[in-house]
Amino acid sequence: MEMKTYIHIILLLIILFGLSCRKDPTKPSDTDVQNYEWNIDTLHYDIPGRIPPQYVNLQCIWGSSPNDIWAVGYSDIPSGELWHSDGKKWTVVKNWPVSGIDDSGGYINDVYAVTGFDSNNVFVFGYHGYDSGGTAIVLKWNGSSWSTLPWVDGKPPHGALVWGEKQNNDKLWAVSTTGLVIKYENGFLRVESRFTDDRFWPNGIAALDNGEVYANVWKESTYASQMIGTRTKLFKRELSGSWNLIEEKFMIGSSFDGVGLGRGIVSVGNRLFCHNRGLWEKIEDTWIKFLSIEHIGGECLISENNIWTYFRQDLRYYHHTEWTKMEIPLVTIYSGSYLYGRGWSNGYEIFLSLVHGSSTYILHGKLKIK
Repeated sequence: MEMKTYIHIILLLIILFGLSCRKDPTKPSDTDVQNYEWNIDTLHYDIPGRIPPQYVNLQCIWGSSPNDIWAVGYSDIPSGELWHSDGKKWTVVKNWPVSGIDDSGGYINDVYAVTGFDSNNVFVFGYHGYDSGGTAIVLKWNGSSWSTLPWVDGKPPHGALVWGEKQNNDKLWAVSTTGLVIKYENGFLRVESRFTDDRFWPNGIAALDNGEVYANVWKESTYASQMIGTRTKLFKRELSGSWNLIEEKFMIGSSFDGVGLGRGIVSVGNRLFCHNRGLWEKIEDTWIKFLSIEHIGGECLISENNIWTYFRQDLRYYHHTEWTKMEIPLVTIYSGSYLYGRGWSNGYEIFLSLVHGSSTYILHGKLKIK
């Protein structure tokens, strides 16, 4: 073999080896997990002539991109419940149907959760309320205007939708304070057959990519004003559309016992987790401990191998094979603040609710690409 040909082969092998070792630009490496730049974003209530809310507690964030982020939660005034960011500034949403008059009289809409398929399919879940009671509602933003999703029988059920999840960009699932599960598909909302009389709470429903859907209800038991325990139940939706109880237990003494099924379920991809002094993953008929942490205040689920979770100011990040405790000195400046609710990230930027007293700020992290 000529020396020139031999050199060319060696150079080709070196190039191929370099390509095989190159970092996947869509996945931060394990050495990058602390390489985030963090900022605290302020919410700006900029409706002319209106007094800003004194209390805002955002519990759910979703975005189609870092330049199109939505957040919802509690506020002492209804117009302070829905917010949006263009990537530069958080402002209150001004054009959503927060109140008005319809055939049943004057109403106020309250919203509790948000998710979406893309920037032209954003869904907000809540309560269409009157003085005499109200009904469940899902509002849709199509990129330019708001509409109310229709019900297949034309009759929305009573109660508020406190949580909603998407499934494969063609279905929505929601749960209500009246113990109902709601399904959205092919343009219409439908009430599933009732299978529990217990109310649902946030994180009461989880939808896997493989089509499986789970629901979790829990109810505290008290005696002489003292809590003696919590009964928690896990239901699974079968392919036939029926819901079956697959697990039930009573946790004595406190709201969590730190073993298996607890209070609240979350999913990403085809992985199902529950909250119980950390995260437990359901693998076949068994719960396996995935993360030990005092409690769960919220989570941000990006992919099966890219998960954030937090309690108070303790922020943990799971990337591929291991958990890392993130150190963010900026958060400690806000004494008594805590990270809360559902966050959103595209893998490079992350947005989390940081509650400080009566105000919510947005903890905004951006990965520095080397």
